[in-house]
Amino acid sequence: MSKSEFTPCSTCDIERETATLTPEGQCPFCVDAGVPAPTPQEPAAPVSKYPEIIVRPATAAKAAKQAAVQQAAAEPAAPKTPKASTPERQRDVDEAFELPYAAPAFDQASAEADPAKELAMRALCRRRFLPFVQRYRPKYMAGWVHEDICRRLERFIKDVEQGKSPRLLLMMPPRSGKSELGSRHFPPWVLGQHPDWEIIAASHTSSLTLSFSRYIRDLTRDPSFQALFPDMRLDPTSQSVENWNTLSGGGYMAAGVGTGITGRGAHILLLDDLVKDIEAADSPTIRENTWEWYGSTAYTRLAPGGGVLGIMTWWNEDDWAGKIQQVMASGDGDVFEVIKYPAINDEGDEYLLPDDRIVQYAPESPVPEGARLTRPQGTAIHPARYDTEAMLRIKRNLVASGQKRVWQALYQQNPTPDDGIYFSKDMVHYYVHAPQKRNMFVYQAWDFAITEAAQNDYTVCCTIGQDEFDNLYVLHVLRFRSDDGNAIVEHMIDQSINWGADLLGFEDGQIWKTLKAQYEKRCIERQHYTTYEVLQPLTDKLVRANPLKGRMQLHKVFIKKDERWTEPFVRELMTFPAGKHDDQVDAAAWCVRLTLTRSAPKPKPPPKTSSWRDRLGEFTEGAGVATHMAA
Repeated sequence: MSKSEFTPCSTCDIERETATLTPEGQCPFCVDAGVPAPTPQEPAAPVSKYPEIIVRPATAAKAAKQAAVQQAAAEPAAPKTPKASTPERQRDVDEAFELPYAAPAFDQASAEADPAKELAMRALCRRRFLPFVQRYRPKYMAGWVHEDICRRLERFIKDVEQGKSPRLLLMMPPRSGKSELGSRHFPPWVLGQHPDWEIIAASHTSSLTLSFSRYIRDLTRDPSFQALFPDMRLDPTSQSVENWNTLSGGGYMAAGVGTGITGRGAHILLLDDLVKDIEAADSPTIRENTWEWYGSTAYTRLAPGGGVLGIMTWWNEDDWAGKIQQVMASGDGDVFEVIKYPAINDEGDEYLLPDDRIVQYAPESPVPEGARLTRPQGTAIHPARYDTEAMLRIKRNLVASGQKRVWQALYQQNPTPDDGIYFSKDMVHYYVHAPQKRNMFVYQAWDFAITEAAQNDYTVCCTIGQDEFDNLYVLHVLRFRSDDGNAIVEHMIDQSINWGADLLGFEDGQIWKTLKAQYEKRCIERQHYTTYEVLQPLTDKLVRANPLKGRMQLHKVFIKKDERWTEPFVRELMTFPAGKHDDQVDAAAWCVRLTLTRSAPKPKPPPKTSSWRDRLGEFTEGAGVATHMAA
């Protein structure tokens, strides 16, 4: 539907569909409320200070031009973008109205042609969610996955009705129809049944949620929707695209991560893609701000018994979806029903179990009784839209371009696969006995973090030895949290002494600048003098880790086996860069950079072999240099 088909109401001045206005320009809401139509008034003739000008008849061409100008002026102007409450929100509204928009598409002609079928469809749409969606999206291709989602959403609303405080997290690939179901059609279906409920919807940016709000508001204005839910009526005095109400006391608010939410509760808190892209997912600041906003702002608006519905892709082990699962694993906080729909079930046949979990089973694994097969192994999630070959082509292109992580996270809902993303399992090699230290150069690199908070990063020291063949041996990894700068300095000197480090590296930054004076003072006091370099940080962690990856690919890096630090270190390698922490990888990468500053230690010369020439001097006293000619 284009913008030209909306006209402001002559009494409430709110944009309405032009076809629904009365001849006086009133909308149905104002007519129902009994608001009198404005009385047209003849404009007073202006008194001109200039003498009257007599217009003479124009030629036929001029008359046609004047008629065209008058006709253009008589056409209704396209409605302006609605005004928002603040300039910041106005920018979001402007962006929302620039996004692609497809209005609800109800087939009125088909409904009028078969009234009996229309009445039956109305009854079905009130009870079942998927027919409601297809009523306004006739071309929506629903597969087993969409039927499964609709079934879970129907149960979700029943749990809210019973005050059970449901928590549901659905994770799907992009372009799978998740927003069409959860963000565009679920809120109006809920409000149609419960017009007194309040819904707060949020996304990574306000403009996306505002575009959803625009669609929902237009759908609820549609006469076909009002025929479905006659008790659901919009409040004519509150229909802003960012926050609108119903006449029954309910309403809908569109928000973005970080925006304030005041004056509105939530029977349902709807969260759609809180992470914008991979750059936002890899930003610790954005991840922490999103989590803090959810806990301190959005979550506090829930009504008693209200539900939280998350619909998104899982980008990072520590993003919102990852933190929700971490809190569940710790035994604290809310328990979510977490459902993952991978683009391709590559681990085995996929089954829907009697307890409603979706699990993949390898061919040799037994399948529980009562399980229902959803798709065989290696099948696309919705072949009617993207068949298996199309999905595999996407996978090949991403992997070939070095974006395996995008496939695993965005499409498979597994940002940290067991076989690794940036580093892979076949790169990891272990050793039991390292070469003797006197035959190696020993390097140490430090990655600092002054904090004791359990969720924050660690301070890490990585010690690596380099032998004469340029092999690198990870000798030790020290990882701890501390907010005591003096304690960190003592650890720095202790590690250098314990391992006899030849060269130390410290990441440049505010923490090192704070520790530098104390470190140099304590080195003098303890009479320990070791060369160190200040490492200039690189903004891109992948670029920083490239030398480490290159050596691991050539089987030139070996990790000490069965140490306390080995498993956490390897685990961080496998989850990099999508893991919660990357301090150990950073320290190891710094260490490898230090090894590039000098050549590998030269091998000792072989022992000298005895020869008859060595004894010539015994027979040539005073003859000078001993040679075979002297003999």
